[in-house]
Amino acid sequence: MMHRHRLSRTRMRGGFLHSWLGDRVLHKSLWSPTKESIARAWLVGFPITVVPFLPLQSLFACLAALFVRGNLLLCIALQFLSTPVTAPVHLPACYFVGELVRGRQPAKVWRNVARHPRELASGDAVISLYLGAVVIGVLVGAGGYALILGTWRKKERVPGVSRPPMPPTDPNA
Repeated sequence: MMHRHRLSRTRMRGGFLHSWLGDRVLHKSLWSPTKESIARAWLVGFPITVVPFLPLQSLFACLAALFVRGNLLLCIALQFLSTPVTAPVHLPACYFVGELVRGRQPAKVWRNVARHPRELASGDAVISLYLGAVVIGVLVGAGGYALILGTWRKKERVPGVSRPPMPPTDPNA
């Protein structure tokens, strides 16, 4: 995809990003989807996605990916999980987890939200919202990192063979 738009690591050498960020922006793991780079991108990209109302999320995700050498494209793509369409699920979940971390009982939390929804914009509710976002982001980010590393299977390649041999078939079976 990048080559169709005439964007490659060799063409980036000497350009604006290379002069500003150095050789780090040319590292292969930023641009190639390997098990390690995808896992690192999830580890840093998902917690940034979960933080509500964060301006310039994609910029922060790119900087985090550069720092840990995670896949840039996945870090940017993850930022599209946090949209106004996902907010009705995302924001209440963050608020609920934040309230639980602060020691409130789940039944009382939902009862309070149903009776006084305008209080969700108060300072106390905002603290719960961001606290829950941090907890969810760290847990799901670390869980996804472990899941990617644990389940990604690498295809075994046999030198000189373009595809694996087919098992013999028995016509009598």
